[in-house]
Amino acid sequence: MWDYDSFIAKSRLYFQRAEKHPRVDDDVFALWLLLGLEFLLRAPLAKVNKTLLADMNPDSIMHAAGFPMGVNSKPTSVAAKTVITRLGVIIGDFTKERQDDATILIGMRNGELHSSESPLTVDVAQWLPQFTRVVEVICVFLDIDSFDLVGQELIEQGRALVDGEDRKLAHEIQKRVEAARARYGQLADQDRVARRAMLPRRSSTWQWPEVQPGDRWASAVYELVDCSACNESAPLFLRAVRSTNERLEEDEIYRDIVYVATELTCLICDLELHGTAEIRCVGLQQQYVRQEVESIQERFMSTYEPDYGND
Repeated sequence: MWDYDSFIAKSRLYFQRAEKHPRVDDDVFALWLLLGLEFLLRAPLAKVNKTLLADMNPDSIMHAAGFPMGVNSKPTSVAAKTVITRLGVIIGDFTKERQDDATILIGMRNGELHSSESPLTVDVAQWLPQFTRVVEVICVFLDIDSFDLVGQELIEQGRALVDGEDRKLAHEIQKRVEAARARYGQLADQDRVARRAMLPRRSSTWQWPEVQPGDRWASAVYELVDCSACNESAPLFLRAVRSTNERLEEDEIYRDIVYVATELTCLICDLELHGTAEIRCVGLQQQYVRQEVESIQERFMSTYEPDYGND
């Protein structure tokens, strides 16, 4: 009931289901991850001593200690809240911040399973960084590779997102925004028109003006957003962090690609933001999902060879 290896195997199973789920924009993906987290949280206690997982009743304590119990015995586990508190005692790096992260995540799972609310419909960027931090602290304690347990792309996606706003950085970014807003206010109308003409059209890739092949802006992937300083359209550059398995819908093959925002460069007011943390400071979206679509005909006609003698 409280076997360490079984907890790890079960958490791995649920994490793999999340990794292989063909969508990133629904609550099924989130539910698999949070169910897997429940078992991973219990694994360190099982490794240290199974009795740490036993509820405070005779049947549970005796069962955890390895004594055979009668067929009518009903050993029960401690609540997730107690698990999180005990992890804070046995794992030095499972600080109050990590305990708070874990509590929020388990609360989301409970809300999904035991209430009429749907907390897992929120953007995954709002909680995946917390999930990643909790998982990595536990994996270090257990001497397990988090890439192997959860999946490299999922862990890297969580690392790439930012959920904590550094106050010093936020102050610096606000000063940068104000300076760009002042520059915009000093531009003549004809200058604004000329700069707007440099903006890309709404497509998935863009050739930055006057770049050479091989330049970092050549064929950059971007999203047009409202600049935080001047409210003009500005390209927000994106980096792909993971993709889902393919799924078949009618006669088309779909795959979701997850991107995180890495840089904003406004061609109108010259505001520049570098890195996901700076982008989050101004309230811009961190994560974007795009679909790749290919028809079955496109996939397989390119490899079609007519039967010999029928051409």
